[in-house]
Amino acid sequence: MILKTPTGITLLYVLIGTLVLVIVVLGYSFLYYRNFLFHIDYKNEEFILQKGVISTQNIAIPFDKIQQVYFKRSILERIINTYRVLIDTAGSSQEEVSITAITKEDADLLASILTRVKKETTVIEPEEKQVTPVTYWTHKLSALTLFKIGISTNYLRGLGLVIAFFATIYNEFYRFFEENYGEEVGEYYEMVPDATSSIGFFFILFVFLLMVSIIITVLEVFIKYFGLKLTQTNESLELEMGLNTNTKVALQPRRVQLMQTITNPVQKYFNLYEARISLASSEDAIAKKNIKIPGLGAGELVKVKKFLYGEHAMDLNGRFRSHRLILLRRFFISLIPVIISYGIWLWQPFMEEIFYYILVLSYLLIAIIYQLLRYRSLKLVVSNEFLNKYYGVWNKREEQVEIFKMQALTINQPLWYKKRGLVNLKFHTAGGDVTFKALNNHIYPWLNYILYKVESSKNRWM
Repeated sequence: MILKTPTGITLLYVLIGTLVLVIVVLGYSFLYYRNFLFHIDYKNEEFILQKGVISTQNIAIPFDKIQQVYFKRSILERIINTYRVLIDTAGSSQEEVSITAITKEDADLLASILTRVKKETTVIEPEEKQVTPVTYWTHKLSALTLFKIGISTNYLRGLGLVIAFFATIYNEFYRFFEENYGEEVGEYYEMVPDATSSIGFFFILFVFLLMVSIIITVLEVFIKYFGLKLTQTNESLELEMGLNTNTKVALQPRRVQLMQTITNPVQKYFNLYEARISLASSEDAIAKKNIKIPGLGAGELVKVKKFLYGEHAMDLNGRFRSHRLILLRRFFISLIPVIISYGIWLWQPFMEEIFYYILVLSYLLIAIIYQLLRYRSLKLVVSNEFLNKYYGVWNKREEQVEIFKMQALTINQPLWYKKRGLVNLKFHTAGGDVTFKALNNHIYPWLNYILYKVESSKNRWM
């Protein structure tokens, strides 16, 4: 129809086909809308959903099985002032229920009911749904804070993407012009300086690409976390953020499986911390149910931990570090690129000998310092109620999990560990695993304590 003028009969067929398609789509949509019904069964404490046109599907989700309820709004949904409610249950890699185009009042009411902490002996009555949550504190991110997060986060990842992008573009242009203007391109290419003749040129290029990556990262942070607001109520911790797609999540303490705190020296100077909260999920959806809260100050981070975990005594405090064998292993792994590059250089030298040795020595110095700092940062701490893992060189990370929420414990001992009495540990939770390698078997009594706490606890974590 674009390249050739259609005949009248062709246009008639197209018009008839389009009308039939529109009628079918509208009819199906109307029937789907009429059959899409949901309600709350207070007696059985379940959310009931009925949907389907040709075949009807009935879904009943007990309150206890609901892991997460959150809102999402696209730009169009914000213009028409409607909400989309997504309901997750533990063990599912996709949303069990997606309810679109409902009002803010109905969305808030539905989320309030579904995320209510179930009482042990009291049944939730219909009139209870009108209780208004009490707000204790609210934390908002300003434009300046978003900018600080952008300039101190993921710029190396952004730099790698930018370099890959520009290298690909340059390579494609070079191939195109070489095929069509071979001699001219050859003369131009000979004028381009190599790495050994113009270090200043490549330094300027590196700085330029770094600035581009920082700008891209800042824009990404603004789009993803614009308008971030964290609110603690008496029932939950509510998080709302996003420019392109606005997301609102309500978290409850007992549904949190694993919490990770991340910062680096630049962010610490700005008093910025990022919290990553993992909820129960299937193995193929752990990353999907990892909720990121950036831009927290030290005071807000303490408030979040206090709300999620409460206050616990720290009478027991077992501290463990990896055996130095893990450090020697990483030193050996760091030598592999040197061995490979040396073999390639002997086969076909790609730079002058002096520059190659300077490059190798610089790499070895950086690798040794990095592995030493990485080894020194590794630490496992067992207290009364928590298991904490600390690690990281630039990005300092802390993983914290309540002991009673652990599902299983795996102890692995390679053959070369047996003589030294070392083991690898993996603590399994519904929100991901915490691993620690090359630990002395003196940790066994603490593992017995952890298993005792898991088996004897009557706390609910789902």
